[in-house]
Amino acid sequence: MKKFFPERFVTIAQIFFLTAGVALWQVFFRFVEEADTRFAMNLGRHVLEHGIPHIDPFTVHENLQLVAQQWLSGVFFWKAYENFGLNGLLATDYIFGALSVVIYWRLCIFISGNKNLSFAMALAVGLFISPMIVPRPHIISAPFFVAEIFLLEKFTRTGNEKFLLPLLPMSALLINFHAAMWAMMLVLCLPFMFVKNVRHVKFLAAAMAGIFFCGLINPYGLDAMTYVTRSYGLNLINDNIGEMFTPSSHDLRGKIFFATETLVIFLLSKNQPWRYIFLSGGLTYMAIMHWRNSMLFYLIATLPIAWALKNFSFEKFFAPDDTGRYPNRAAMLAMFFAVLSVNTIIITTILNDALEKLSAPLMILLTAATSLVLYNLFLVKAEGRILHPSILPRKIFSMSIAALIVCGIFNASLDENRLPPPRTYTDAIEFLLRTERPEDISLYAEQGIGGLAGEYGIRYYIDSRSEVFFKVNNGRKDIFAEYVDFTRGRINYRDFFARYNFTHIILTNDERFLFDAMSADKNFRVIYESERVKGSNVIRCKIFVPKEFHQ
Repeated sequence: MKKFFPERFVTIAQIFFLTAGVALWQVFFRFVEEADTRFAMNLGRHVLEHGIPHIDPFTVHENLQLVAQQWLSGVFFWKAYENFGLNGLLATDYIFGALSVVIYWRLCIFISGNKNLSFAMALAVGLFISPMIVPRPHIISAPFFVAEIFLLEKFTRTGNEKFLLPLLPMSALLINFHAAMWAMMLVLCLPFMFVKNVRHVKFLAAAMAGIFFCGLINPYGLDAMTYVTRSYGLNLINDNIGEMFTPSSHDLRGKIFFATETLVIFLLSKNQPWRYIFLSGGLTYMAIMHWRNSMLFYLIATLPIAWALKNFSFEKFFAPDDTGRYPNRAAMLAMFFAVLSVNTIIITTILNDALEKLSAPLMILLTAATSLVLYNLFLVKAEGRILHPSILPRKIFSMSIAALIVCGIFNASLDENRLPPPRTYTDAIEFLLRTERPEDISLYAEQGIGGLAGEYGIRYYIDSRSEVFFKVNNGRKDIFAEYVDFTRGRINYRDFFARYNFTHIILTNDERFLFDAMSADKNFRVIYESERVKGSNVIRCKIFVPKEFHQ
């Protein structure tokens, strides 16, 4: 290809294809009502208007101590949204997601020296992480960590300490963008201590000291640096927050994760440097503990694949030997049936579960990809036997292209987030604001909606910042534990609502027991009701007010 096109054009084309999965996800992603980004943007707006808060300004609770550990991310997201709307957020997502994939690609090249292998690995990783590229602080911290590994690897191989210097400003930036993940900068340095070089260890220890002291450059000092110790390992969060659950092989993303993990573990036995073993092993363990760590697993823990397969050559793998035989025919057949299986599983899943969600362009892509698969299986007579070794490479390539297309379509239609976002709660809040001023409202709604209410200037009971609502962080009360007890029926709803004197309560029939009990309770009045169809379900929403509020 380089014989016909300039090097710069080739590089741009490679970056385009590497980040195609991230781009396709952003094209069809829709910012849903209950997205965690809401409170981050509210925080960013508050910082710009009032300065960095130390007492929580959003909830009905008084004097909650606050470490706004993602305040700079909030400013970044808010300005993107304020100036460019939803497209600004999606563009921000793509920029940081693409940056992570591109740095990963260059890091794989540096580790292995194998450009074809590195491109294939980065292409797969870009596809795997694309559903995780959503407007939250982890998309900003991810490229920081991949870049850190790149710098540490360069220092380890060259012995040049200049590669450690960028870690210092990176530490100062990360502590303000995403303090909850700042400690990972120090953790990622530890595997690179396992070298038989005293000078190397001394310089790396000095760099870690610099990372620590630069971490102090934040509005909250040590409280921000130690935020992770008060946010992880809390059983209530682990048991009730989806991203903190352990991976399951029951769904497609779990199958992809465990298949990748198995490959990594297998290749770790192939005479890997100790730094790769500890680095990959630690991040694999973290990803097995919590889903939220799977993005770092793909971007860092998979690096031993590049080292172990650095001498792999696609040309040699598919080529015959001197006798005209194909020594890798069995592996080629396995690859063919693997990509065939991937296509079959995902196309079947789309047809069964997501066909009605596909827009016309995606239907055309799906039809083309399905036709390509069928062409490979049934319609090639001129080339003889479809599984002949001389034909297999072309078939594997075309089937892989089809697999990438259908995976992208699956990402774009994975759930209703890819459709226009529902306005169940938004419509209810806007109805409320026709007659009430935001400052006069004290609202109860389920946890994911708090940030949405805050966007309208309404004070609410709780939002998605689960760790903020623990006494160890807010210095006042274990609000999250109270919320869990309430939603599980261990606190009577009348006592609970009276305790906080809520002026308004927004519920949907997703909270069936509470919704039905409130609907039948004569002590509450319904002032708003709506319905929307979600598949075979009807989602009903009501605004309740205590009767004495209108007396």
